Amino acid sequence: MVWGIGQRICSALSVFCCLEFAFLAPLGVSAAWGQSLGPSNVRDCRPCSFSPGGSFPAYSFTFDLKTIGDERIVETIEIASQSSKVVQRVPVTGMEPVGKEEDFFFGGVDINFDGFLDLMLITRRGIANAYAAYWLFDPKTNVFTEVGIYAVFRVDPRRRRLSTYERGGSAGLLYESREYAFLDGQLTLMREEKQEATNQVDVFRRVIRKRVGGVMKVVKAETLRAPK
Repeated sequence: MVWGIGQRICSALSVFCCLEFAFLAPLGVSAAWGQSLGPSNVRDCRPCSFSPGGSFPAYSFTFDLKTIGDERIVETIEIASQSSKVVQRVPVTGMEPVGKEEDFFFGGVDINFDGFLDLMLITRRGIANAYAAYWLFDPKTNVFTEVGIYAVFRVDPRRRRLSTYERGGSAGLLYESREYAFLDGQLTLMREEKQEATNQVDVFRRVIRKRVGGVMKVVKAETLRAPK
């Protein structure tokens, strides 16, 4: 059982390391993209541009920045279709300031697997975890609608699932992982796993819940001792 918990933590941390690399490593796309290769580091997006896909022309994305001392945040993103000139302004909430010389991490990623690029912007980066705001592109209305702020999604097109992993303390022994799917157009939690501390030293409680018949139910609960 000790070996099992150790294996699982290493596996979970490996996933997070991959995510960390994915959102921190630039993709070689400038802040004035002709075509986006995916989310990447950008200086200020004034503007950035890319097509959501299909026959849609490029959209331009312009950050409305606010300076706070030696730092800055994105307050809103102005979105304009280069064909119809339709302008949309989406607010960015809960963003932590970044340094004036730091890049933002922003771009298009298909999170609902409809073949069109949606938007994501990293709003908070910590030592262990990162969080992003997401907006879905609606090809019928040509606008982006807010999904919310989540731990950075790992996208699995084959299974059409999104997963997150949040590392807690105790050298990663505390963690939360979740798996989502879009059901009837709504982002829906499908699986959740939490490992928390107990009142006993080096003893942890892991609970796994899954969506069964439209309801989240506990499918496994166990007490584990930390590996030595």
